[in-house]
Amino acid sequence: MTPGREPLRDVTDSEIRVFTDDGVVHLPGILPGAWIDLLDGPVDETIADPSVTADLTALGEDLAADLGSEPLIDPRTSGGHFLSGVDHWRHHEAFAAFATASPLAEIAGVLMGAGHVNLYEDSVLVKEPGTAEETAFHQDLGYFHLTGDRICTTWVPLDRVGVDTGAVAYLRGSHLTGTVYRPNWFVTTDPLPGTEGEPVPSIRPDDDHPDLIRFEVAPGDIVVHHAATLHGAGANLSPSRRRRAISVRYCGDGVRYQIRPGAPTKPHHSEVSSGDMVVDHPDCPLVWTRPPG
Repeated sequence: MTPGREPLRDVTDSEIRVFTDDGVVHLPGILPGAWIDLLDGPVDETIADPSVTADLTALGEDLAADLGSEPLIDPRTSGGHFLSGVDHWRHHEAFAAFATASPLAEIAGVLMGAGHVNLYEDSVLVKEPGTAEETAFHQDLGYFHLTGDRICTTWVPLDRVGVDTGAVAYLRGSHLTGTVYRPNWFVTTDPLPGTEGEPVPSIRPDDDHPDLIRFEVAPGDIVVHHAATLHGAGANLSPSRRRRAISVRYCGDGVRYQIRPGAPTKPHHSEVSSGDMVVDHPDCPLVWTRPPG
């Protein structure tokens, strides 16, 4: 049975202001635990299937061998793997339910001040114990074929996450610059071939920067960041604790398509042009509408 759409609590006015000003907000204790329970097994099944999940640790090794790239490695640990996949909602009913029928869409809509919300994609992000790879600083917007202010990522932990297990670090206020940064490979700062944009500033997750913020999070918490907010994550230094998370990305009213050269495409992008308004589509479905009044 699918859990309900209602969050455990309302998003507060203060949290909306933090999201608007900082470009990221931590929402503790807002997601019912039944949703975490629903996803626990499917996440493990997904990362065990190489046909739907990429091994980013192996990718970093290949990039180093083929292109002379320098992977972002924490020398204090090794042996684990950084695993990632995208668009699981298209093929698995548990992920589809989470992306379309959980409290996430409403939470995103409230934070963005949206009248309606469309689903853009989901992603599984796992750092097994001892994973040495950092997640290179990047901006989600550079990977998305979208433009507008109401675009966000919800980051949902399935495990307790702290600095030692690879907490995400966010550059507070970086969404306000209006800059679109060139997307990279996540395990190296090298940009994706054929992409455009400004180079990402040289930042590491453990830098001593006054605007770099991190959150200790637990299952039931959500971190939501604006698609233009710069962020990255550390290695998983723990010898025994996993760092599993699901990201679901949403967009709201006023968002248009912006086809970005070199960025990964989705099937329906062949049907749209830059400047087209995002509307309800099977590949980008409408998942929440603000109630009247």
